[in-house]
Amino acid sequence: MNIKKRVTIGDVAAAAGVSKTTVSRYINGKQELMSEKTRERIQTVIEMTNYTPSDIASNLKKRTTNLIGLLIADILSPFSSALIAGISRYLEECGYTLLIADTSESAEKEQRALNSLLSKGVSGMLVNTASYSNDFLIQTQCSGVPIVLCDRYVRNHNFDIVTTDHYECMSKMVVHLKKQGYTRPLLFVQDWENNATRLKRREAFLKSVQENYGYNAEDDVYTLRSEGAVVLDYLKRLQPRKEGEIPAAIGCNSITTVKVLHAARELGISIPEQIGLCGPEDWDWSNEMNWPFMAKPNVTTVKIPAMQMGYEAAKLLIDRMKDTERPPKEILLPCEFNARGSTLRKF
Repeated sequence: MNIKKRVTIGDVAAAAGVSKTTVSRYINGKQELMSEKTRERIQTVIEMTNYTPSDIASNLKKRTTNLIGLLIADILSPFSSALIAGISRYLEECGYTLLIADTSESAEKEQRALNSLLSKGVSGMLVNTASYSNDFLIQTQCSGVPIVLCDRYVRNHNFDIVTTDHYECMSKMVVHLKKQGYTRPLLFVQDWENNATRLKRREAFLKSVQENYGYNAEDDVYTLRSEGAVVLDYLKRLQPRKEGEIPAAIGCNSITTVKVLHAARELGISIPEQIGLCGPEDWDWSNEMNWPFMAKPNVTTVKIPAMQMGYEAAKLLIDRMKDTERPPKEILLPCEFNARGSTLRKF
């Protein structure tokens, strides 16, 4: 009988052509002293061998710390701030300490940060993942690490996750636009191919338009692959397909919605007379700071409960740590629709 040998840090070092010290630095997030090619070689070997550092493996067996790790895809986003606030609130109630790492929407940084947090002995992980295709995260969960996803799915694996019903959110906006007499919904979305939330909202938009307007809206999905000037270009080139057509723009998130708002103002396009505007309000700020009310006219939104999402995700992780054998849970939080001046037309 062949017994599979456990891959060691020495094996990884030999395969990558570096020292064990260099591999250790990589695992612990200290890559500033090595070249990009060296980092890429080490990452490739780790992925191919499914290597788990021995200190991480030891901590996985013990799992006795009160530390919880959190990977955030974009810590600069107000959505992330609200998410973290909800997570912190629940973990503080339970006596856990939160360790946070920002991955800057990079799958490579996410992998390094995950290894670093695991090496510090976290008992579980909350992940707002930077990558929809994420074999490394799947491997980590399969090795015994309790993981709960926040907002974003991972392809081809069932994790515990807390998110919103993306179809419900998009459908509420599209149905409202139809009732208000808008004849052509448009979706403005950032790069969506490897971002589960944007991808699912795009799919929900296409399905909702098909159901309510009866046509395929693929040509009315505008992907923003750079900054605000692209929105200006799209709106400048937007031509009516028939007489009396009234378009309405939907932002995929608060960032894109605000970009469309600024572009329409710069071009002198009147809201809601010449174009409607709505989108998810996923920043979860207080009423005094809520950006839809600061804009004129006030912006129609579906409110994404980011703080509640964090709270429920932390709660789900603690439950998972207590019962590692139960089936994965998907918690879909409801979204609240608020019609405001940016889509309310006077007939």
